[in-house]
Amino acid sequence: MAMDRQRRVSAVLDTNVLLGVQRRRLLILAGLGAYRLVCSQYIIDEMRRVMARLSWSQGAVDAQVQAILRVAELVDAQLVTTGSYELWLHDPKDHPIMATALIGGVDYLVTANTRDFPPKQRFAGITVIIPDAFLSIIESRSR
Repeated sequence: MAMDRQRRVSAVLDTNVLLGVQRRRLLILAGLGAYRLVCSQYIIDEMRRVMARLSWSQGAVDAQVQAILRVAELVDAQLVTTGSYELWLHDPKDHPIMATALIGGVDYLVTANTRDFPPKQRFAGITVIIPDAFLSIIESRSR
């Protein structure tokens, strides 16, 4: 089935994915319209903090942020003010990531953090998935 006849899937990429080995491929696919990438200022800010801690140059930080902003739809994760996902997510730093996914109405939350986000679990219609599995889905849909 042609991709234009299928509903385009959507995803939030966790910070560890936006800084991981598949980041370039995932951003290219989002730019090509293979999926709808949703992000929030919280994720951008967290990414900047991690890059600073990892001693990325300011130029590299700016380039990565701009690459994301070119292809992502930004949502306000602070719009979620209540919810029960704190029972499911043990790390409070992960709550805004899930809030971004909820506000963005995405299909997938893509993360390498399988300790705090159990893969193949679903929460409020959002499937938690590792990057390789998400890439397989996206690439199979574009054939």
